[in-house]
Amino acid sequence: MDIKKLKNLNILYVEDDEAIMTSFSKILKKVFNNVITASNGEEGLETFKANMAEIDLVITDIRMPKMDGIDMSGEIRKIDPNMPCILTTAHGEYEYFLRADEVGIYRYIQKPLNVNELFEAILQIGIEK
Repeated sequence: MDIKKLKNLNILYVEDDEAIMTSFSKILKKVFNNVITASNGEEGLETFKANMAEIDLVITDIRMPKMDGIDMSGEIRKIDPNMPCILTTAHGEYEYFLRADEVGIYRYIQKPLNVNELFEAILQIGIEK
């Protein structure tokens, strides 16, 4: 896997668990050009709107306060139908898979996050920059 291809990408990472956000952001910042973070779906949507010209990919948790990751991704994709969104969750409930599919989510990754699986998923999306 050639993660050098990911270096030029700008990521919006939305996660409500502060410990997970802090530790995983450090990993993401070693690989990606820029990592913008938000701590819930509403904040993530507003952050996307304010920075959409530079964001190449959204990585978000599903279960969050104020707005969940699926609803946030749906709102983002109304603004930019081609914006790739990857969902992360500790839950494997079928209803989430159905909702994620309806919104057009690219990938659904179980926690604890495996960085290689995440990077492979991003490479498969084929974002070029």
